[in-house]
Amino acid sequence: MTRILLIGGGHTHVVALRHLARRKPAGLDIHLVSPDLTTSYSGLLPGHIAGHWKRHTLEIPLPPLCRTAGATLHSTRATSLDPAAQTVDLADGDTLSFDYASLDIGAIAEVSGPESLRKLGVPVKPLGPFADRWSAFVSQVETGKLPPHAAVLGAGTAGVELALSMKYRLEKLGLSRPVHVSLIERGTDLLPGGNASMRAQLQRELKRAGVAMFTGETVADADEDSLRLASREDVPAGFVALATGARPQAWLTGTGLTLNDGFVSVGQALQSVSHPHVFACGDTAHLTFDPRPKAGVFAVRQGAVLAKQLVRLAANQPLAQYHPQKDYLKLVSLGRRRAIAEKWGVTLNMPGLWALKRHIDLKFMDNY
Repeated sequence: MTRILLIGGGHTHVVALRHLARRKPAGLDIHLVSPDLTTSYSGLLPGHIAGHWKRHTLEIPLPPLCRTAGATLHSTRATSLDPAAQTVDLADGDTLSFDYASLDIGAIAEVSGPESLRKLGVPVKPLGPFADRWSAFVSQVETGKLPPHAAVLGAGTAGVELALSMKYRLEKLGLSRPVHVSLIERGTDLLPGGNASMRAQLQRELKRAGVAMFTGETVADADEDSLRLASREDVPAGFVALATGARPQAWLTGTGLTLNDGFVSVGQALQSVSHPHVFACGDTAHLTFDPRPKAGVFAVRQGAVLAKQLVRLAANQPLAQYHPQKDYLKLVSLGRRRAIAEKWGVTLNMPGLWALKRHIDLKFMDNY
């Protein structure tokens, strides 16, 4: 039997397990290491923040998925990996050996700012804890314990979606106190490096929703009620979302794997360029042959590829090549039941796009 160790319950591993459950290849002893019993699906997060979806709607339960795929679930966290010895140390004190391992442990928010911001800010990743912190904040706002003031740091697509979703949710509470939601970007504009047409339309949506925008700004200090910007302007914020880009899990630096800015460098078969018996996927991987953004759409597509690789390993067949899509349909939620779409440089803002996004996301979840 070939022992496969899947480290992390990210999108790629979840999709791979679904494919393996259908094929049930012989000769594989599959193990999944995850500290959580569920995985939160990123596509539904903005809708949950806006109040359209209940918390449980985001969750993919891992125990039944593992049972169906014939995999053993270890409910703990990996703390180190030795690719030479082919072992992984776990937080519960156990050590697992492997023939092949795959890393899909996600990433965490990159925060460059004062210690006060690091303490008070809530990283968007991992998604589950972020959703829980948001729900707790909304509950306190509803009971009058906190004012309806929130801020989002980072004006990429995720940050814009969150700001619009937060504004919608807080206004729907029907409070007498005014709602303040701010979007803060250190760059000169939102959607850095993004499509100009999409940027213009999202700027209009943010203005329509009454989200305050601050570009070319950084946070100098933070307390429980507000943020002090470098320009010395005070921004009211009882909840601060950190959508400020991704940095890797720190323990990867001790693995001896070849890294790029802390992410595992992989070739076109998703294998580590230095240790081919270790795969890396999703936000954990740096695609040396065709670098891509840290976006869930790539992690999901990699799931089928990883499953194919494991089946081929069991059959002693050559591995497949992963070809990331050059472009993909971007559906950006606007908080209210509207969405904007962009593909091939063309942006659409029309009725029906939110329904399309809902259909795609819920169809994905139906598989679990």
